[in-house]
Amino acid sequence: MGSTRDSISNDELRKIREEMERLKAAMHAAKIAYLNRTPFGGRILEYEGVRQVAQEFILANYTYQKALYGKIKVRLSVATLLR
Repeated sequence: MGSTRDSISNDELRKIREEMERLKAAMHAAKIAYLNRTPFGGRILEYEGVRQVAQEFILANYTYQKALYGKIKVRLSVATLLR
């Protein structure tokens, strides 16, 4: 593994992963709410709202990859995630 992995504790890595998983679930919920035109977070989402939630997940994913591998190995895009 990379030297970055050695410098971060398992507890810190777990917290980063939990936040990433929370944002992933929020992204899926936002996508479903958008497609069904139902409220999400107290409002009906437009595409920009769903895109913003997906971008938050992407940033969390990149943070996790950097912590785990020392670099970003898999690039994500909003378009791919919202398919």
